[in-house]
This record gives sequence, structure tokens and C-alpha cells, in this order.
Amino acid sequence: MSEKAATTIARYQELVRVCAVMNFRQVTRAVTAQFDDALRPAGLRATQLNLLVVIEGAFAVTVTDLAVILAMDRTTLTRNLKLLRARGLVKPDRIALTPKGRKAAAAALPLWEVAQAGIVKGLGERRWAALLGELTATRAVVHDRARSRRARR
Repeated sequence: MSEKAATTIARYQELVRVCAVMNFRQVTRAVTAQFDDALRPAGLRATQLNLLVVIEGAFAVTVTDLAVILAMDRTTLTRNLKLLRARGLVKPDRIALTPKGRKAAAAALPLWEVAQAGIVKGLGERRWAALLGELTATRAVVHDRARSRRARR
């Protein structure tokens, strides 16, 4: 390995150690991959199951409402909805599950429960509860800062 590459890797490793976005992204990718693997027998990805569950629980929402609930931008959400509609899981004329979408979510939920239990068991109940609290606090901080930036515009 060249000296320049070694220096770049060392610098990156130091950034990862302290950088919020890099740490959150690495954890998110790893956890998402684990859930995607667990849900594969049901034919869904973790992001798709999340969207199906939220759609089922949210009554007559708009894309904007759903984007806020999911903390997603509208463009990404619209693209995901289009994919779910193409698979016949979400109704073409409104944001609601089809019977096929309900069946897919129902098949995926037991698989999700196993993956979720594995995460909780690996961390332990206390660490999991603490992590959830910290994630909630982090979302609130980020949300408040975003609201402040929008207000200044």
C-alpha cells in the first residue's frame, strides 16, 4: 500500500471514530443488511416493510405526510411507492395497501421479529433501551436544527 493510501486510510479511521454521519451510516448499513437478509424469504427489504407498516397504520395520508412520518424526502418516498405499486403491494390511486401488500407485510413480520430480537439480545435490554433513548434525542436535535434553518430562510 502506498504511503498516500495509508495516510488517507488513517485519516478516514480517525474521522469515523468521531463523525456522527459516518458512524450513523455505517451502523445503518449494517443493521439494514441484517434485516434485509432476514426478510428475503418474504420478498421484502427492510425499507419496504417499514413503508408498508406505516402505510397500513396511517389513514389517508398524503405523500408529504408520509414523508414527514418516515423522515424521508418526498422524491425518495415517491420512488419507493412507485416500486411497491409496480409489485401490486400499494394501490395505484392512493396511499393504501392492496390485499397482496397486507399479505406480504404479514409474511415479513415474523421474520422481522426474529431479526429484531437478535439485535436486542446482542445489545442486551438495558443497552437497547438506552440506545433507543439516545436515538430519539438525536432525532429531536436534528429535527430542531432543520426547523430553525427553514425558519431563517
